[in-house]
Amino acid sequence: MTTLIKKLLSPEMRWKSLALLVSVVTCMALLGTQVNRWIIESRTVTQAQIEAGWKAAGLELVTHTIAQKENFWKVAKQYQVNIDSIIGANRGLKKLTAARGQKLRVPNQRGVVHQMEPGESAEAIAGLYSVPVGSITAMNNLQPKHILVPGRELFIPGAKPVRLTEDMTAQYSLRGIFGSPLPGRITSGMGMRKHPVGGFRGRHTGLDLAASPGTRIDAAAAGTVLQTGEGEYIGKFIILGHKDSYTTIYGHCSQILTTPGKTVKKGQIIAKVGNTGRTTGPHLHFEIRKNGIPQNPLSYLW
Repeated sequence: MTTLIKKLLSPEMRWKSLALLVSVVTCMALLGTQVNRWIIESRTVTQAQIEAGWKAAGLELVTHTIAQKENFWKVAKQYQVNIDSIIGANRGLKKLTAARGQKLRVPNQRGVVHQMEPGESAEAIAGLYSVPVGSITAMNNLQPKHILVPGRELFIPGAKPVRLTEDMTAQYSLRGIFGSPLPGRITSGMGMRKHPVGGFRGRHTGLDLAASPGTRIDAAAAGTVLQTGEGEYIGKFIILGHKDSYTTIYGHCSQILTTPGKTVKKGQIIAKVGNTGRTTGPHLHFEIRKNGIPQNPLSYLW
């Protein structure tokens, strides 16, 4: 027994025991690291898991290619969403005008596609968009255990875009003052042109929006009817006055459904599309003016 004890206490055995202990501790540390890594990986939500939530909620994101004479407004109407949803699904947009052949992602529900950034949580995103966190977790199939990582895309239901390029931010500040008077196709923008009937060159001070005869024309914003009448070129028209020295003009109407002095709400029907005056077909001539100076409606309506 004495010999065995002496052998166990020998320097050689002590070094072997220490080496064995170090080996055991190292193995345990490696095993712990692997377990921690497995836990993190199992809790990290994948894009596929998120999109399973989209599918369950009936959300689809389709790719739409802009055709000739299409604009964001028309595409939004086609998919029964709004312009905010188009902008919010396409990061990096710098212009409000669409280009032929341009590819857009379009959701079939109103909201924003949000790309995760480092350090973000579902609660922080809810605060950013002023949307209940429960709506975000339900839409994106998120569980309390889930870890969100940069690059994942979430859909924020009902939200408006808040992360825009510098150019878009400047243009977006005007968004919301006016609504679309009708969902028509833009046939002529603001600027110099040859008049399609008169043949003379002059500055077109608004937008021409083609639509079927009798299509309802809505007030672009709440205001007061300043004037109604009929002119040689503009045909039957309405002028509305709004806050902040804005006015809007609606021309070529077939019917005027309001009278001077009346107060109207945003989106209220005020007239119907026609081709009175000098036109080549039924459409609405629409203007926005501030202090009497024509503004480009596309800066407000997209």
